[in-house]
Amino acid sequence: MIANSTSSGALSQQNFDNFMAQAPVALGVLRGPDLIIELANSHILQLWGKGTSIIGKPLADGLPEIKDQPFLGLLKNVYNTGIPHHGYEAKVILVRDNVPGDYYFNFVYQAITDADGSINGIMVVATEVTEQVLSRRRLEDAEERLRLAAEATGLGTFDLDLQNGTIIHSPRLAEIFGRKKTETVSHAALRQIVLPADLPIIINAFDKALQTGIYFYEARVIWLDATIHWIRTTGKIIYGTNQTPLRMPGTVQDITEQKRILDDLQKSEENLRLATQAAELGTFDLDLLNQSMQWDRRCRELFGMGDFDGPVSYDNQFLLGLHPDDKEKTDQAVNRAYDRQLSNGEYDVEYRTIGIDDKKLRWVRAKGKVSFNDQDVPQRFIGAVLDITENKLNEIRKNDFIAIASHELKTPLTSLKAYIQLLHVKAMKSGDSFLLNALQKSENQINKMTKLIYGFLDLSKLESGKLRLERYEFDLIALIEEALAENQPIAQSHTISFAGGNPIILTADRDKIGQVINNLISNAVKYSPKNTDIKVSVQRLNHQVKISVRDNGIGIKLKDQQHIFQRFYRVEDDSTRGFSGFGIGLYLSAEIIDCTRAK
Repeated sequence: MIANSTSSGALSQQNFDNFMAQAPVALGVLRGPDLIIELANSHILQLWGKGTSIIGKPLADGLPEIKDQPFLGLLKNVYNTGIPHHGYEAKVILVRDNVPGDYYFNFVYQAITDADGSINGIMVVATEVTEQVLSRRRLEDAEERLRLAAEATGLGTFDLDLQNGTIIHSPRLAEIFGRKKTETVSHAALRQIVLPADLPIIINAFDKALQTGIYFYEARVIWLDATIHWIRTTGKIIYGTNQTPLRMPGTVQDITEQKRILDDLQKSEENLRLATQAAELGTFDLDLLNQSMQWDRRCRELFGMGDFDGPVSYDNQFLLGLHPDDKEKTDQAVNRAYDRQLSNGEYDVEYRTIGIDDKKLRWVRAKGKVSFNDQDVPQRFIGAVLDITENKLNEIRKNDFIAIASHELKTPLTSLKAYIQLLHVKAMKSGDSFLLNALQKSENQINKMTKLIYGFLDLSKLESGKLRLERYEFDLIALIEEALAENQPIAQSHTISFAGGNPIILTADRDKIGQVINNLISNAVKYSPKNTDIKVSVQRLNHQVKISVRDNGIGIKLKDQQHIFQRFYRVEDDSTRGFSGFGIGLYLSAEIIDCTRAK
């Protein structure tokens, strides 16, 4: 209890007032059951956010914002019982500068008594601790976020006391060391779990941390089941006065899977390196974002660059190193690979290089893959290049042989067909139906052989650059009708319709265009069920003409569509098993059309 002095009353009251005003803490005196504010020093007025005008008013009127808070009740209880009340970090809603806010205080409500022991007031002593409370809460929030982040990432946390060697760790850390998460493991025990061969790594890391303040190592630990796991430990030393190391908080992470993936990657890269060396493959890597290109030594050799080891670029080394006749098609193949919808990033092309330094001609085959972002924008282009010069020379020799053989076979086949036609005429006169049928089948087989020989002859001419187009005017409609008539004997099981129309005069190689149309119609007959319709149509498109052959066939899978015009490519699955052919018809057709466009 605090009692008022009764001796030298006026002086005592003045002394008391001076004490209140000069006290270094917030002090206030409330009188009577209505808690009239009798005295309030500048400190408590500042805390309340009020001026001296509230002195002489009941506390409830001077601080109306506390009416719905518990403090008036606490004060009245102290007034009635005389039992002091202590508050610690109590939240008070106060209005400061006309703005309500939450503030925190340590305070004491102490009863004031008269000489006879009766209570006539309450002294309020308060200290604001708002900043301390908020700071501690921010720290607690940060620690909680750190704990949640550590749990989410699988990190174990520890705090090592460097003075006595004790350690506080999270449950996850025990699991990383192969123990139960409920188990508490000492610092010495943790070191015993480390693979003996790796213990020097930890000791050196600890010694280095004492010098630099940073603790880091990667080492292996042995679990109770004898399996070996990799861990990564990171810590930071906290110093006291005189740079005395006191504590080391840090984290531990299980990196076993990372190490396994890295090891597999290194093995894979080594296997790839050995494979590329064994196959004499050159590799390239084009960063499309930074427009930088990397070539290995073998790739530089294939472009005849000698000992040049400087930077390379698409325009300055790649395009300049291409044979002039192959630049356009190769550049088109690259741009096609950049279109994900068109190519899925696949790149496969054959071209010739003219050595930048040695001027040597080489044939190469390049295969690559473009990677894209989520917006289908190309990011990176990697691939390999193989020297196929010898194969190409052998192919040229083979084509020369095929050309000679095909040419030599034409003469006896022509004679044989003439003899069969003569025999056919005689058989018609004799009326021998068996002989007529046999001769008709023989002539059909000779026609197939003739088409095959001419196909191989065209193939050899095409690949040797000797295919010539004889261009003159002709009626496309009449040509299509002739092709339909030629195919009618093999298409009796199908209904072929063609609307015809007004003549369409073209200037092109009539025989070669006819060969393309025949190939499309014969394919439609071959790959569509019997007793189905085949529709041939012609459409004018500005200065071009579009010929369409539509059937009800087995169709072509999407993965095969981009390859069907390649030489010798045939779709191999259950739907095509049993169909004859060498896979050169569509290849020749595409090349003929390309040559026609080029002219």
